[in-house]
Amino acid sequence: MKNVFIDTNVFVDFIAHREEFYEPAALIISLASRKRINLLVSALSFATASYLLEHHYKMSSNEIIEDYQCFISLCNVTTVNQEIVKLSVNSNFLDFEDAMQHFSAVMDGADYIVTRNKPDFALSKIPVYEPQEFLQMLVQS
Repeated sequence: MKNVFIDTNVFVDFIAHREEFYEPAALIISLASRKRINLLVSALSFATASYLLEHHYKMSSNEIIEDYQCFISLCNVTTVNQEIVKLSVNSNFLDFEDAMQHFSAVMDGADYIVTRNKPDFALSKIPVYEPQEFLQMLVQS
């Protein structure tokens, strides 16, 4: 079974039901719920997403926690520690948060990264796909 790391934007697409992005995110999450993939999400994503969900999508803290309680059973939370921070600080990634996501995915054995900001992961050591692109790849394999 493949380890699929989703970036914060895909995580938020799913939790916030972002209209134009929800369906591909939900399809990827459903693969995890059906045990077709191992879903990986960074601990950093939960923190970043909670801020966005509360301030930009006007979800209450209780709603966010309820969604997280359901979601956590579908994924494995990847490591964010001193080594990840050091790797990120010393990397050539232009965006620090993307570097942290990348190294967290690599450290926990991700086979793929799924993001809507593919160019931000140009330096990735593992294949990077946009959600629709990832789903298409699965269909073809």
